[in-house]
Amino acid sequence: MGITAAPELCFLTRKPTTNIDSSIDLIEYHVEYGSKTFYFKFSWDHKNSEIVNDNIHIIRGLLLNGKIKDGEMLKMSNEYLEKILNTAVYPKSPSDKLNNLLLTIHKKQEYEGAKIDPDIFEKEESIYSLYFKNRHEYFFYLETLKEKGMLDFRATRYLGSDDWHIGSISLMYSGLEEVIELQEEGENSKKCFVAMSFNSTDEIIAIRETIREAVRQSGYETIFIDEIHFDSDVTINDEIISQIKKCKFLISDYTEQKHGVYFEAGYALGKGKPVIYTCSKKDFASTHFDTNHYPHIVYQDLDELQKGLVNKIEVWIN
Repeated sequence: MGITAAPELCFLTRKPTTNIDSSIDLIEYHVEYGSKTFYFKFSWDHKNSEIVNDNIHIIRGLLLNGKIKDGEMLKMSNEYLEKILNTAVYPKSPSDKLNNLLLTIHKKQEYEGAKIDPDIFEKEESIYSLYFKNRHEYFFYLETLKEKGMLDFRATRYLGSDDWHIGSISLMYSGLEEVIELQEEGENSKKCFVAMSFNSTDEIIAIRETIREAVRQSGYETIFIDEIHFDSDVTINDEIISQIKKCKFLISDYTEQKHGVYFEAGYALGKGKPVIYTCSKKDFASTHFDTNHYPHIVYQDLDELQKGLVNKIEVWIN
């Protein structure tokens, strides 16, 4: 270890730490959290900032859902953690949290109409993995789904306590209908809109198929606007906007610098959708200032593009 030993409890998870011997003057330790082992490095004088402490439940949720990877052995800092909080994709609005809970409950069903054991949501890690601050916030959203007629359960409050016992949870028919609708919508859809050059050169065709394969490998379906058949009275711009709304995220490839790619990426950003930026190394110097300060996957060959996309989707989107 360095001059300063690891704290007894992790700065982020508040779980017991295992100190790591090191010749570097840093705090280094392992911590078990959920079903994972994390390796963290902090400066010897680290203290969580107010922003980090206020959003510690979000950081825990990102850790539990694999949105923060420690495999790169990055040194944790308040600046780095605050950047993650500002850029990570997770349920932020009340409606997003409500929908995320409903979809999670649906995934726990063995079959339609099956009773769901509420204990699977009672652990601290389960609450944080849903990005709730505490059990009370979780119960508020659970009751909201019941009031909307999407769930049914009985809750008994313990005598002399503000805590409660929840009986088995049932997903109602209206809840199932809502799940189907959510699964076809943007935030919860399995679709990815791809904005790129549609020239028919061998290079562009190869890039297109590499993107398609990387997205397929990651469990999503690619949407290319030139493969969509739409009514003759619908303009292509209207169809582009409609398709972007239905997608969970967008990939914008700036090889050949097509102006439409900038429009589509900008619209997706304005709608709050994640955008993954890619560009061939030979064209990256020509990208506009408005976008080139965003992190790009800059690739020299197709293998580099595919690996970069799969890794980015795994960490940032899934």
